[in-house]
Amino acid sequence: MDDDSRGKGREMRCDARDIGSEGDDEACAVRVRRAPGMMAAARRAIAAVTATVASLGMLAACSVSFNGGSNGGNGADSDKVQTFEPAKGKAEATLNIASGSENKEVADAIQQAVDDSGVAVTMNYMGSLDIMGALKNGGDKYDAVWPASSMWISMGDTKHIVKDAASTSTTPIVFGIAKSKAEQLGWADSSGKTTPVKTADILAAVSSGKLKFSMTSATQSNSGASAYLAFMTALTGRDEPLTAADLNDAKLTNQVAALLKGVDRSSGSSDWLKDMVVANPDRFDSMVNYESLVIQADKQLDKAGHDPLVAIYPADGIAVSDSPLGYVDRGQNLDDAFAKFQKALSSKDAKLLFERAGRRTGLGGTLAYGSDDQVKQSFRAEWGISTSADTLKTIALPAASVIDQALTVYQTKLRKPSYTIWVVDYSGSMSGDGKDGVVRGLTSALDPTQSARYHIEPSSEDVNVLIPFSSAAETPVTARGTDTGDLLRQAEDRAATGGTNIYDGLSSALSILPNDLSDYTTAIVLMTDGQSETLDKSSFESRYRSSGRDLPIFSIMFGEADPSQLNELAKLSNAKVFDGRSGDLAAVFRQVKGFN
Repeated sequence: MDDDSRGKGREMRCDARDIGSEGDDEACAVRVRRAPGMMAAARRAIAAVTATVASLGMLAACSVSFNGGSNGGNGADSDKVQTFEPAKGKAEATLNIASGSENKEVADAIQQAVDDSGVAVTMNYMGSLDIMGALKNGGDKYDAVWPASSMWISMGDTKHIVKDAASTSTTPIVFGIAKSKAEQLGWADSSGKTTPVKTADILAAVSSGKLKFSMTSATQSNSGASAYLAFMTALTGRDEPLTAADLNDAKLTNQVAALLKGVDRSSGSSDWLKDMVVANPDRFDSMVNYESLVIQADKQLDKAGHDPLVAIYPADGIAVSDSPLGYVDRGQNLDDAFAKFQKALSSKDAKLLFERAGRRTGLGGTLAYGSDDQVKQSFRAEWGISTSADTLKTIALPAASVIDQALTVYQTKLRKPSYTIWVVDYSGSMSGDGKDGVVRGLTSALDPTQSARYHIEPSSEDVNVLIPFSSAAETPVTARGTDTGDLLRQAEDRAATGGTNIYDGLSSALSILPNDLSDYTTAIVLMTDGQSETLDKSSFESRYRSSGRDLPIFSIMFGEADPSQLNELAKLSNAKVFDGRSGDLAAVFRQVKGFN
C-alpha cells in the first residue's frame, strides 16, 4: 500500500495567518477522505508551508516546531485535532476521543476502522495527564479515551465511567541510540545485533559521561513516566511492583537521580521528541521513547542517509504501553457506535496496519503478521528491533497511589533541576488582560501549591529568572528553589508600558546565564503579544550562535504576536512555539513547563 493511495484521514496543517479568520473551526482539522491521488495532492499543498519533519502540537489552537518544523514558520498546531470520516457514505455517528499523541502514527489503522464501521472519529491529541484529568472531571466532552497505558485510566477513572476498555496494540519503551554510539558503548555490533544491557549498565554509562539522552517528562508524558517507573523497579533488584517504602529508600532514589542526570533535553511529548531527534541527528543521538516511534524515526533517518537508532531493551525491566481504548459513559448513548468502531479496530486489516506502523498486536508482545513485507520493513534486525517476546521483561506496575507518589518524588527530588529564564513582554499593549493572563500563567507554573496540582512544581534545586522587557530589557528577578513568591509579586506589580523589543530581552537572558549549566535542563521561555522591533535581531542571533550553547527558546504567542519571528527563534534553537491566542493561557504555561 503506497502513501499516495491511502488518504487515511490525515489532516492538512493550517497556516497561522488563518487562525482567527473566517472558517477557523476547520483550519486545524481539514478532513481528507481516501481517493486516488488525493494524498499526493494534499502533500503538495502541505509542502508549500511544511518542512520535512512533523512536530507535535500539544496546546490550544496551533504551534510551530523546532528547526523549521512541520509548519514552515507559520505557527500552526493543526495536528492537535484530527477527524476521520468514512470513505463512502455518511457516518452514523461521530466519537470524540481523547488520545495520546503517539496514535498519530497509526492513522491508517484508524481510517480502516472508520471505513469498516461507518463511525467517524475525532482524535483530540493530548498528554497522558490531560487524559487522566479529563476522566477525573467526569469525561469532559469525550466519548472515549485512548491513552498510551492503562495506568492513566486506573488513576483517572475515579468516577468509574470508563467501560469496555481493551488494548489495541502494544509497544515497549526503549532506548533508541545512534548505531555508532551503541557500538562505542559495546551494546551493538556493526550488524545492529545488540547485547543484553541492564539498567545498571545504563546508569554506569551516564555516570561515566559516555551517555546522554533525551526523554519526555515523567509527569507529563506516558513514555517518560513508564521509563522512570521501569528504571526504579529494575534498580530495586526485585521482580515486584514498587512500593511506597521504595520511594523513601535513599540508595535507590540516589541511583535513579544519577541516571536522570543523563537527560540533556526534556519534552512534554513523545512524538515531538522523536521529531526533534530526527531533525537534529548530529546533536541528539539517544532518546527514550516508544519502540514504534524509534521505528518511525529510523525510517526517516534511513531515508535521509543518517545513522539509524538502535533499539536497546533494558534486560532487567521494561515498560510496555498497552494502548487501551475505552468508552466514556456520560449518558450520551454512543455505546453502540463505540462497540462497532472498537470491533473494527481489532480486525485483521486494522491490526496489519498497526504492525506496519511499528506496533505489536500478537499475544505476549509478538507480531501477528510478521511475514508481511511491510511489517518486516518496520521491525528490522539491523535497527536492533527484536520481535521475540523474551526480549520484553515487563515490569509490574505499582498501585495507583504509589504511581502518584512516585511522580511527585520525580518532580520534586529526582529529575534533573531546571534553569528557566522567563522573558516577558511588558509593552503597553500588554496592559490589562494581557498582563493579567501572563501573571496567572506564571503563577500556575511556578507557585508551589498551584503547580503541584499538575505535577510541575519547582524543586529545591530549580532556578527561575524573570526578565521583563518592553522597548528594552529590565532588571532580572531570580527565584531559587521553591521560594517563588517575590518573583510572582514583582511580575504582578510591574506596569506594562513602552514598545516591544524581544531581542534585547533575549540578549539579556544570554548575558546572565552561568558558564556551567551541566547540572540543569535549561530553557528560555519568551512571551509576547506583538511584533518586535528588529534593530537588535542580527546582533542577538550572532551572539546566540557564537555562544555555542544548546539553549532552546520556547515562545508563547498571544495578541498580535508575529508567528514568523517566533518560528525563526524556534528554528535557531531547536525549540517550539506555543499558541496562547485562544483558550486558557494558564494551561499553555503548564504545557510549556512540561518541556523543561
